[in-house]
Amino acid sequence: MSGALYGGDEVSGLVFDAGSHTFRVGFAGEEFPKGDIPSMVAVQEPEADGDIEMNENSENSNVQAKREKNFFIGTTKITVPRARTTMEGYMKDGMIDDWDLFEKLVEYSYDNVLYSKSAEHPVLFTESAWNERSKREKLTELMFEKFQVPAYYLAKNAVLACFSQNRTHGLMVDSGATQTSVVPVFDGYAVTHAVVRSQIGGDLICQQLENMLSEKNVEVVPIYKIAGKEEVEEGEKPKWTQKKNLPQVTESYDKFMKKQLLEDMSQTILQLCDQAIDLDYADKLPSTPYSFPNGFTKEFLAERIKLPECLFDLKYLRGDIKREGLMTVAQMAASSASLTDIDMRPTLFSNVTVTGGNSLILGFTERLNNDLAHKCPPTIKLRVSAAPLTTERKFGAWIGGSILGSLGTFQQMWLSKAEFDETGRSIVDKCP
Repeated sequence: MSGALYGGDEVSGLVFDAGSHTFRVGFAGEEFPKGDIPSMVAVQEPEADGDIEMNENSENSNVQAKREKNFFIGTTKITVPRARTTMEGYMKDGMIDDWDLFEKLVEYSYDNVLYSKSAEHPVLFTESAWNERSKREKLTELMFEKFQVPAYYLAKNAVLACFSQNRTHGLMVDSGATQTSVVPVFDGYAVTHAVVRSQIGGDLICQQLENMLSEKNVEVVPIYKIAGKEEVEEGEKPKWTQKKNLPQVTESYDKFMKKQLLEDMSQTILQLCDQAIDLDYADKLPSTPYSFPNGFTKEFLAERIKLPECLFDLKYLRGDIKREGLMTVAQMAASSASLTDIDMRPTLFSNVTVTGGNSLILGFTERLNNDLAHKCPPTIKLRVSAAPLTTERKFGAWIGGSILGSLGTFQQMWLSKAEFDETGRSIVDKCP
């Protein structure tokens, strides 16, 4: 299709970056996404007596019309306690799994974040390097048929994260909520046969944090339960009052709200050493206090170093966790590079880039550099880097999509609605 239709300043493309933790949306050419929407959706079941009998004179008098479920999307709405409400996500294993929830998130993005009509803007979606062909085709069909977008493109998130660093080569280490993946990018393309991933990520760290607090008899009280609190000295029992008339919430909602607290705690106190832990040294590190919503404050010592250590040494995993198939971040990076062509490896090792929420843990980049130095050939120059700004690490793939979608040379790459009508859903094969 002609680039004149969507190129230039007339119509800006939209960039959608779907993740397991948040769903990033915004306009191509902008510095950061316009919206960062939680990927979890609050789904409220109808009341038990919600079945409405049809009129006897109706042709379908024996049919009962059931009330529909209510869906709540966005940070301010999903945190409100409601009865019969479960927290559900649309992603599984880095791919879209629940298409109904995904569709509602896209609709919400258009109506409440972008304030634009889907038929007026071309859209660029990100996808994981291991996305299945059937899911790629289904997304293409959904955007063209349901949302009537004029043009569309699908790009690998690792490639876009590499673009956001002004590079076309790199070993992209993406450590997110549900998993950590390593994708080699060479000459602007993902080397998909060398992708290595493991189920270690932010959710696992939150689980480890919860186990540690349980061992120390520290109660995790989510903020929705607290009506008031009193400040107490360290070591004293917290004094707080519970909100009255709280609805009977589901277990999944309570677990979600506790996880919100654990995520904040992990971002506040956790730190990695730049080499394997020396326990004597760890015990001498300064403590970091954390104040819980119920007024309880506690100082954390060596445990704040040991908890994230499971990303680089599996022996620090606590509790009943299946370790089969798990790999450390350094093991994944080395394995991924070894699966590529031998001529690529020097370029990849000199352009190792970390991105994702876990890369924000203090010392993550330095630790990966140290561990990987023991695994890569001594003749190869190793360089591990990360974007200097936290927002650039969190939104790396979206920023790369924003850059790509605004390039004049990219405008001829869009897949048009006319092409889709002619070829069908398999048109997405044109997107590498």
